[in-house]
Amino acid sequence: MHLNSFPTAASQSSPWLSETLATDTSLSSPLMSATTADVCIVGGGYTGLWTAIELKNRDPSLDVVLLEARVCGSGASGTNAGFLMNLWPKFPALVAHVGRAEAIRIAQATSDAIEHIIAFCSEHHIDAKISRNGWLWTSTTEDQDGAWNDTLDAIADAEGNPLRTVDRDAATELSGQATRGGVLDPTAATLQPAALARGLRRVAIEMGVRVFENTPVTGIDSSDQVSIETIEGKVTSRSAVLAINAWASAIPEIRRRLVLTASDNLVTTPLAEAQLGALGTDGVGTSDSRRLLNYWRSTSNGAALFGKGGVGLGYGHRGASALYGAAPRPRDLERQFRATFPDLADVPIAATWRAPVEYSINSLPFFVPVSGQPRVFVGSGYSGDGVGPACLGGRILASLALGTDDEWSRSGLTRLPRGWLPPEPIRFVCGQLVRAALTRADNARSSGKQVDLVTAAITKLDPTSWV
Repeated sequence: MHLNSFPTAASQSSPWLSETLATDTSLSSPLMSATTADVCIVGGGYTGLWTAIELKNRDPSLDVVLLEARVCGSGASGTNAGFLMNLWPKFPALVAHVGRAEAIRIAQATSDAIEHIIAFCSEHHIDAKISRNGWLWTSTTEDQDGAWNDTLDAIADAEGNPLRTVDRDAATELSGQATRGGVLDPTAATLQPAALARGLRRVAIEMGVRVFENTPVTGIDSSDQVSIETIEGKVTSRSAVLAINAWASAIPEIRRRLVLTASDNLVTTPLAEAQLGALGTDGVGTSDSRRLLNYWRSTSNGAALFGKGGVGLGYGHRGASALYGAAPRPRDLERQFRATFPDLADVPIAATWRAPVEYSINSLPFFVPVSGQPRVFVGSGYSGDGVGPACLGGRILASLALGTDDEWSRSGLTRLPRGWLPPEPIRFVCGQLVRAALTRADNARSSGKQVDLVTAAITKLDPTSWV
């Protein structure tokens, strides 16, 4: 298996990573020789680091090597919007995939993961700027009203369900927008994502994990032991974990279950005191209910963050790298931000960036062995909501890598989503048509217009809406 689609250097750092690396300069050296390990992890983001930490927690004597193509936190873990959430909003998809009892167990485990992450940061002095003021799922136009009804119906009697409806006035106060009501999860939080990733790296190293940064993996062979080739070295291990997020699309059977898309993000300079209420209650993360959603929040330094999902589409196994870097149309992103928050029309934009999102066909993450390589495991499919669930993913992947028969290795998330997507170039061409139709439909509805019949028909071809 060749993984040479990994970029060898970051083409664009998010402001989160730039801010963190300004004070954290302790980069690890690249791997320059052959070595051995009990478990080798490829990928230095949340999933890889939580897996490494979980392995060392279970058995401190394990020799764990972690390889990162750039620097830890330079992928999705350092470029996301910093929403620390659980999987309760995706409960209907969970039930369809694993059954109701297992869906409740998994959803609760991701709620527990939020508690664990907050406690872990406190215990290990990771200053991830965590603000626990909840997440609001809201409606901003009539067609979005009740987007959460199926979810609320499904979880009405589920123990541990944290979602609560809020009326128009409360939603408007929380979000800063003239919204039409919504659902609040008061257990969710926001954070500085790169600071969390770099903090996890520090703890992993303190626990004895051998971390090698700027070490792209070029190939993997498990015909005997697992052999992981890098540009200048090699790791031979008993098992391996590929915690590579969107870059898992380099693996054919994984690519058939992923839609590679992107999110564009911007942050402003810190707001003036009189503007602080424009984004609602301080620290609440808000998402609307568009098919290509908008999301926003305030940051720890009083700036505004605004993002737009579904704005790009990747082609083939190199799609993830193509969607990683500067936002290609920053003026369009800025226009959407200004239209959403007219009171912030004069606030300068400090930075914009684009990050890939690996959206699984059922919107849920999965953790599975690679076909034909039973000692190599891969985790992917977070679908834009990986900050919290990655902690659970680390537990599942640790059990798989160790061959442990437990509640994690038997989790319903250890199976691929049902269904598949067509091959390239059909997928890319059709995907572009669907994405353009979704954009037209969202824009028409936001303007109070009817969506034409052709556009409405094309939007129904979106595979992520079939679950």
